[in-house]
Amino acid sequence: MQSRISRRSVIAATSGLALASPLLSTAMAQEATPSSATPVASPVATPLPASLDDLLAATVEKGVPGIALAVERGGEVIYSDAAGLARMEDQTPAKPTDRFRIYSITKTFVATVVLQLVDEGLLSLDDTVSSLLDDPSVAKIANVDTATVRQLLNHTSGIYDYLDESDSPFYNDAWLAPNVDWSRVWTIDELLAYADAANHGPYFAPGKSGHYSNTGYLLLGMIVEAATGNTFADELGTRVLTPLSLKDTALEMGKALPEDVVDAYHVLEGELVNVSAINLTWTWTGGGMVSTTADLLRFADAVFSGELLSPASLDEMFTFYPDPSLGVEGFAWGMGIYRLPTPLGELSGMEGGAAGGTSFMMRIADAEVTVALLANMAPDDGTIRGTMMDAFAWTLANE
Repeated sequence: MQSRISRRSVIAATSGLALASPLLSTAMAQEATPSSATPVASPVATPLPASLDDLLAATVEKGVPGIALAVERGGEVIYSDAAGLARMEDQTPAKPTDRFRIYSITKTFVATVVLQLVDEGLLSLDDTVSSLLDDPSVAKIANVDTATVRQLLNHTSGIYDYLDESDSPFYNDAWLAPNVDWSRVWTIDELLAYADAANHGPYFAPGKSGHYSNTGYLLLGMIVEAATGNTFADELGTRVLTPLSLKDTALEMGKALPEDVVDAYHVLEGELVNVSAINLTWTWTGGGMVSTTADLLRFADAVFSGELLSPASLDEMFTFYPDPSLGVEGFAWGMGIYRLPTPLGELSGMEGGAAGGTSFMMRIADAEVTVALLANMAPDDGTIRGTMMDAFAWTLANE
């Protein structure tokens, strides 16, 4: 299996397996690198399906192994179901209660925890990374002396992304080299080493532009641990998962995944390959969580209502900064979320896409509609994103 995988094929197929660009369009997925194409919001299919059941069935017919969808309108869950397979090898049907890898939606959880610490006075958004983390691995990263917590959260720190698909050797070391162990449990120091300034300078000086950085969210996880004296997983549980009763959401910490996590499938060299063996410690607080559509709807309610944050921190989370590196008009980063104008209305929320998983937790606030969609396949050639947009369109058309 792995002998057929080249780095170019992985980058072309996944936009880097890096959680690097949340705006994968069909055109982008066909390019060698995400920077060589202009991502756009997916068009809405015409005509719309007769029902959301039909929408899921059509998505599976297009080759997506398994998918779960939940839709909330006006504070009421109006739809929750799944289609396809949780595991192709034994034809296990997907269920709406299944857990999926949510990848970069993890960042929304991280931002919430960090902002809670700001509310409690344990951190300031203006604290610099180096003032909070006295760590040799951190000190080797460019910009840490001047980049602030705020800039880590909204991707304006300029700190090099250790998963940069253009030149990071991570992919070869983690997945592509001969006899590589996909189940390897990665340490934070090992991941941060890929952002060492001796090999990679910053994208820009802090605050001067925008560029997605998974490294920044690893540093935020470390900052939470340094500020509290507890593991990030413990703080996440105490501050978010338990108060919201998110019993099916967890941060993978190197052990076996929880029960009812669907298998993960990735298109490599034109074939669907089961990549479930890839251990999620490679992304930790950048994207190492699993969840369900029901839990994501509940979490989205808390995020958009400010249930877990002060009004000041909520305003900070929803203050948006453009990212010129994506070349998408109107796209901007908040803290653990993004904003994107579409023909249906302004989308805000977060998505994820990496080894064997694609996820969306998005809201059109003006219509009070939220969509949580999880699929156990990557990359997305536009099919899964189109399903997400069609779910919004169907809901808006059937008020």
